[in-house]
Amino acid sequence: MGDTGIVVEPRPRRKRVRRKSLSGKQRAAALFKLWHGVRELMGDAERLGESELVHFLAITQMLVEDKAAEAHPDAAAFRGMDTSLVN
Repeated sequence: MGDTGIVVEPRPRRKRVRRKSLSGKQRAAALFKLWHGVRELMGDAERLGESELVHFLAITQMLVEDKAAEAHPDAAAFRGMDTSLVN
């Protein structure tokens, strides 16, 4: 009987694609979109009665707001606006 071993060929490494960095305004817009997603998740967690998850998501929402304010000076203005509807 012959030797029947498993032959494993190494996979070539994938090249990392360098993405072009976003401008401050684009970054703030992406964070605003993320902020709305977190709000939607908070609503789902509240309906499920998951208070710990709601707390975690509220902290996440505050962190996203802070990052958006850092990304673009005008982004801080959305704190005082009605943000219940997505643009």
